[in-house]
Amino acid sequence: MENCKNLKCLPNSIQMKSLESLNLSGCEKLENFPEIRGNMEFLSELMLSRTAIQELPSSVGQLIGISLLDLSSCRNLVTLPASIYEMRKLKILNLKGCSKLATFPENLGDLGQLEEVNASNTAIWQLPDSFGNLSKLRILSLKRGWKLKHQSAGSLIFPKSFGCLKELKILDLSGCNLSGEEINAFSCLTALLELNLSRNEFIFLPDSISQLSQLQYLNLTYCLALIELPKLPPSIEELYVEDFLAPQAILALPMYPRLYLVSFTNYSFVQQPYTEKSNDNSALEKILCLVLSDAMDNVVHPSLNSDHRVSYCIVFPERAIPTWFKYQSNEEKISFKLPKFWCSPEFMGFAICCVTCMGAGIHGCDLRLSGKYDYTFIEAKLICNNHPEELEVLEKVCKVGSSSRSYSLCVCLAYIPLYSLLEGLGTKIKNFNQYGVFEASIQRRIPRQWGVHLIYKSGRQFFRSRLHDGLLGHQLR
Repeated sequence: MENCKNLKCLPNSIQMKSLESLNLSGCEKLENFPEIRGNMEFLSELMLSRTAIQELPSSVGQLIGISLLDLSSCRNLVTLPASIYEMRKLKILNLKGCSKLATFPENLGDLGQLEEVNASNTAIWQLPDSFGNLSKLRILSLKRGWKLKHQSAGSLIFPKSFGCLKELKILDLSGCNLSGEEINAFSCLTALLELNLSRNEFIFLPDSISQLSQLQYLNLTYCLALIELPKLPPSIEELYVEDFLAPQAILALPMYPRLYLVSFTNYSFVQQPYTEKSNDNSALEKILCLVLSDAMDNVVHPSLNSDHRVSYCIVFPERAIPTWFKYQSNEEKISFKLPKFWCSPEFMGFAICCVTCMGAGIHGCDLRLSGKYDYTFIEAKLICNNHPEELEVLEKVCKVGSSSRSYSLCVCLAYIPLYSLLEGLGTKIKNFNQYGVFEASIQRRIPRQWGVHLIYKSGRQFFRSRLHDGLLGHQLR
């Protein structure tokens, strides 16, 4: 019965013993859900998204076999019945877009099997005291869209029991008007992997966030009042922040050995007029010089046998690559012959830049935060040009991503040390100079410009000099 646009009503009561799934999603004129009579224990899925239902009857609690309750985009829904706690097998509760729903039932915590709650873009601003009893909860989204965020001056209120959610792995609190103090309540969420705090009012974040010992993904974009980055957990792998925090974030790389992707956003950047010309005194150029100078020697680990990153990527809002990148191209991929004896003891690695469009998010079917932003992969190859059949192609794939709200141009940098190309290779390479061709491409993107620079120890004086040269050095301090 999905998408029956003209369906206005159902019988006053229903009793269908063998029914396993009921899908009324998209029945936009349906205002009432019938009373439940008798046994319907086989019903495991109830999907009522995009209907005009204002409330559910209390008898809905008799649906004791329900594991999925989808009420997303029910914009007239104002309340949930207290009897929902009787749905003891409920695992997924989707309330996304129920913009008039202001409260959870006080006994929500009695749903001991609940694993996922999506209450994004609702009017809920306080969690019930029982919320901490959801011992199996893994995914929670309470994010607010831009309109809902500005409709309320208050911030989301957490119960003292919130830290008891020991299984919580994914938490989205973007746009919840948080000021920072609330984060102390999260320090006990030791299973947390992904945390989205974007679009909040932070000036400072407490260092207690570093106690999230499993945290891999942190989004702080559009936190325009944030003065400095907090101390992060050593487990952090991906960091998304505003570009005015770029120097701090880059200088912090050595402190976080698993942080392989740092992505910056700047909403005002997309409003600027387009230009293909490179500005060699741009913020990007400053960041690249900082990254490639010897101040960052300990950013990558000189061994594949460790938990330390072996390469890293930076995404920056910019439209062109600095002119000092020696090898440049406007083709779909970049491919060039390496100089003779390019691989000397002085050689360190390849700096690869690609200008392409990213952002606006990817709306995947899962609720993982890392699936909600735009990402792709840069692939680098070393190829033997004389006898390619004799030597295996050396490849390295690096992830780049953006959580920007706008689909706009950015520069993706991948720094790939030479030894990282050996990852997963069963044999040792005696002479890298047998490889004479370097190639780079980007998946599922149309590149505007490529740039590759070979990094040597002796050549980094160039980057040091630019860092200490007038305005460039001054703006990075």
